Amino acid sequence: MQTVVNLSRLRHNVRRIKAQTRNGFCAVVKANAYGHGIGIAPFIEPVVNCFMVATADEAFELALTVNKSILTLGGDISQYLRLLSPNIVPTVCDAQQLDAIVRAGYKRFSVAINTGMNRLGADERKLADIVSYCKDNNVVPWSVYSHLYSLGSAVGQSEEFERLTENPILRENRHLYCSNALDLDGFDLFGMTRAGIAMYGYSRYTDIAMRVRAKIVGLSRVSKGEHVGYGDYVIEKDSLIATVRCGYADGLRRTDKQLYLKVRGVKCPIIGVPCMDLCMIDVTNLPCRVGEYAYLIADKEDAEYLAKCYGTIVYEVLTGFNGRTQRFYI
Repeated sequence: MQTVVNLSRLRHNVRRIKAQTRNGFCAVVKANAYGHGIGIAPFIEPVVNCFMVATADEAFELALTVNKSILTLGGDISQYLRLLSPNIVPTVCDAQQLDAIVRAGYKRFSVAINTGMNRLGADERKLADIVSYCKDNNVVPWSVYSHLYSLGSAVGQSEEFERLTENPILRENRHLYCSNALDLDGFDLFGMTRAGIAMYGYSRYTDIAMRVRAKIVGLSRVSKGEHVGYGDYVIEKDSLIATVRCGYADGLRRTDKQLYLKVRGVKCPIIGVPCMDLCMIDVTNLPCRVGEYAYLIADKEDAEYLAKCYGTIVYEVLTGFNGRTQRFYI
């Protein structure tokens, strides 16, 4: 399996989002950049204000290749206490975490606020403790943020975020909205927009940056009534079957829905069930040869169809292309 990322398109997506939101831009590159590979970061660094990752391991890896600030999501801060990097901005959710981060030598930090998602973030009481600590120790958050969990909650969460950040200490660099901010015309988007899925092309304003493909490694003439693959699948007519080097170990899941790969732009149904390393597709009457590529994702429609068949969302499809997947940047 190979993923091919168009870096020019990725940068163009960033510019379109910035033009739409007219504020700062934080590129979300957690989970190996949503399956696109963390290697994209240096190529988009000139057009972004900062990056965001989920874990300390991701942050320290990214800090080796970029110079701009790297925000991290809240949670376990223990790794930050053992290592120090000047462009990493850890997130704290209470005064105890803040004290530990400051004592570890970090000059910058972010504060996460709970505005209703109830995942991570300071509530009103913890936020008051954080403000008191900042005053007593003469420190100020580099950024303060929460997370919009649905478009329907936008008004209420925005108002709650505004209320909770009334103190001047908390108003320097606020960010609430993520990719769905692109659908919020007329909203105050605060100081910065964090974008992940929209940056990678899954919004009405952007185009997908990554194609997913695998090589055809065999062609076989199979007669009506013969089996194909595992189980009891029997071919219903004389067919030309192509064997493709991708399977469920590469992110092509087994499902009872009809999947397809595209060869030369034509949808070729997967025959039988995907194996661990291979799958078979029907290429009858389609001129193709061993060595050319079959595409699991050639456009946005393909990714959305996969998500529908898997009973999940595009995010999960994209982040499933890891492990032995080869990545190419063009």
